[in-house]
Amino acid sequence: MMNSFIKPTLTIGLGLMLLLIVSVGHSTMVYGKTNNNGETSFEEFGEEIAFSDPLEPGNRVVGTFNDRLYFWVLKPVAIVYKTFLPTGIRQGIANAFDNIRTPIRFFNNIFQGKPEYAVQELERFVINSSLGIGGFFDIAERHFGISKKDEDFGQTLAFYGVKSGPYLVWPFLGPSTVRDSFGMAVDFFLDPLNYIIPDFIIKAEVKGGEVTNYTSMHIGEYEDLKKSALDPYIAVRDAYIQNRQKKIRE
Repeated sequence: MMNSFIKPTLTIGLGLMLLLIVSVGHSTMVYGKTNNNGETSFEEFGEEIAFSDPLEPGNRVVGTFNDRLYFWVLKPVAIVYKTFLPTGIRQGIANAFDNIRTPIRFFNNIFQGKPEYAVQELERFVINSSLGIGGFFDIAERHFGISKKDEDFGQTLAFYGVKSGPYLVWPFLGPSTVRDSFGMAVDFFLDPLNYIIPDFIIKAEVKGGEVTNYTSMHIGEYEDLKKSALDPYIAVRDAYIQNRQKKIRE
């Protein structure tokens, strides 16, 4: 019984952590300005915002923990998975999960006063769920030119002027800020998978499959980020902040 609980719990934690780490490695590496107090500043809606890191010692410890989990557990599993499924199938699986999570993007576009984008998300869902066979194929983008309007609640809070707060690194979850941490909690309740699959064990297995699939398509990005940085911790921190600012501006 204990093993059946620990396995899915670890899978979910590792999965969420890697989703954030891989998104950091996949972001554009454009750094902000860092002053002597360890604050990195970027522009947010035309205003220069300083991102403080007062918890850096603890963040570094947690970052090292997450790093080991990635290299010792998640990456090896993803490599094995990759050898059995071709790229086309793995992309289709990723598309299907993305389609299921349309409500997160739809509602956050509504929250930000972007009804035209919310409508596009509905159009994508209808087209991809039908012609795209449950979202396996992104027909809306490929044949109709309707692109995804990626918004989350962290971006919604920024839209209304909520500051990011201190930089945080969560065990399993990876890089974040106070604002984005709250945003992730709200988006969790907007995720249809939490209601489509009420059983915890099955949901954990599905999440584990999604994360493994995602990881298999991005192996090497986090590694490249570490190799090119004098201080991997600062590189991950600045890349995460820069990536979030880019999303907020879009």
